[in-house]
Amino acid sequence: MLETLNDFSRSLGSVWGLLSILVVCAPAALAVHEFTAYRMNQYTLTGSEYGCKSNMVNFEARAVNANIVTRRCVLMSMGEISVDRMKELIENKAGSILIAIPEDPSSLTKDEIDNWNEVEEVLMEGAIDTSVYFTYQKPELMSIYHEVRTALNSDHAATAAAALGNVFHSNGYQIVTYGTAPAPAKSSLYTIQGKMLSQGRETNPSIAIVAHFDSYGIAPHLAKSANGNGSGVAALLEIARLLSKLYSKSGNTPKYDVLFLLSSGGKLNYLASKTWLEKKLSSDSLETVLLNEVEFVLCLDGIGNDGLHLHVSKQPKEGTAAHKMLTAIEEAVALLNPNISVNTVPKKVNLGNPLFAWHHEIFTVKRLSAATISNYPAYNSLGRLNTFDTSVDVEKLYAHTHIIAEGIARYISDLSNQSITILNDYLMP
Repeated sequence: MLETLNDFSRSLGSVWGLLSILVVCAPAALAVHEFTAYRMNQYTLTGSEYGCKSNMVNFEARAVNANIVTRRCVLMSMGEISVDRMKELIENKAGSILIAIPEDPSSLTKDEIDNWNEVEEVLMEGAIDTSVYFTYQKPELMSIYHEVRTALNSDHAATAAAALGNVFHSNGYQIVTYGTAPAPAKSSLYTIQGKMLSQGRETNPSIAIVAHFDSYGIAPHLAKSANGNGSGVAALLEIARLLSKLYSKSGNTPKYDVLFLLSSGGKLNYLASKTWLEKKLSSDSLETVLLNEVEFVLCLDGIGNDGLHLHVSKQPKEGTAAHKMLTAIEEAVALLNPNISVNTVPKKVNLGNPLFAWHHEIFTVKRLSAATISNYPAYNSLGRLNTFDTSVDVEKLYAHTHIIAEGIARYISDLSNQSITILNDYLMP
């Protein structure tokens, strides 16, 4: 199902661009080098601005350690980036910052990625005036980068005569953007839904399995989001395949209907899911009937790496749907992979904050029992939203998906405290 949200452009104006950078050798303009660069995100969400507000660049290049960066374009490598350095450049009113990052993220160490994650998180906390661009470390660009770093710089000259001499000996690279400035985009959000109906009673209780399929990073083009939330999408599709085998098995009649939901806008306050939910709760469609009968909503968000955490709004009490699902998943762990543990992480929904911490919170505020299962131990875990989320551990994704699927199967079959698995016959080799 495709839904265009008419009010989306009022709540979210996404501004981003893929622009070419001209690097001009001045003053004689002996050579022009063109590179593709990607602008940092810019958008408005729930009335607040995020990202860089400036886009055009026409500044002289400077190294990151230059004495004067005001109205200059600071050319730096990923190894020079840090939270303090970026704050200092912005406070000193650098005209623009161009950051060269490696094309192959597998070459990065964990410390380098952790450092990047910190910078990315801080930069996206609000709006900044300095334009920030990212480009890949091509040999030609890196040659210019090294020249800018090693060239005599008039900023460091002790006398006016020395400064003048440095000007004549300097390459004087000018960084310039060209092309049409990006305009606010009126975006459409997508919601894909499916349902699996049990035979028997006219109205059955139901559960919902939900995931968002967005990628997100400091620059849209650079984002991959393999774990958060490519892994969640892959898991939902595999769970749907496994349950379809269970539901089509002759003589088997699960007691629950299952609703599947894939939505966009997850990294932008779960806008598609939120709007879909509000719309369905106010209509008389079959999905509304299923929602009214929903016992539990399980959201999948980043399950392709170490650890499983069940995030809930409050500690599940015995006899509740959340406790039943937690127990079912713990039983699945014991049967399939005892080396894995599932930790429950209660966090009360902050009604004073317009931004939701987890996907399940949009259902919780509508009084639906819900939880998010994830590798990440907290909503603000470093790296949850980052550019270098480019891979998952396939074996762990496989194991986690089948644990979750087995837990769901035990939940809908009301099977507990029995040392048998339900879905083993349907697992892929």
